[in-house]
Amino acid sequence: MATALELEVQAFFDQYNEAFASIDGNRVAALYHVPTITVRGDGSIHCLRSSEELAQFFQVVADTYQRDGYRSGTMCDFEVIAIGQGSALATMTWKMLRADASLIRQWRMSYNVVRLAEGWRILVATFHLSTSVGQ
Repeated sequence: MATALELEVQAFFDQYNEAFASIDGNRVAALYHVPTITVRGDGSIHCLRSSEELAQFFQVVADTYQRDGYRSGTMCDFEVIAIGQGSALATMTWKMLRADASLIRQWRMSYNVVRLAEGWRILVATFHLSTSVGQ
C-alpha cells in the first residue's frame, strides 16, 4: 500500500505528465523550482536560473517530443524516498507514446523534489544515462 508521501508525489507527477502533454513550456516550467538543474539524456547538464529560461528550455523539449510523435506519456516503477520533511527523491520509468499508444522510447529518471508553499517543485532532474532506451 502506498504511503501518503508516495500518493502526494505521484499526484504531482501526474500534473507534470499533463503539463508535458499540453506541449506548453510555461506549464512545465511552473512545476520546477528556480533555479533548477537537469541532467539530460545526452549527458549534458543545464542550470536554468529563471522562469523564462525554464519555459524556453522545456518548450524546445516538448516541441522535440511532439515532432518525434509524442502524444502522451506514462510512468511506471514509481519509487519515492523521503529526504526529511520537505523533500523527496522520486524515481520512475517514463514511456513516451504515440497517438496509437505505441512506444517511441522509455527512460529511467530521478527527481529531487521540494515541498514549497505552492506545492511540490522539481529542484533537480536526472536521466539515468545507463538505462536510456533509444528508438
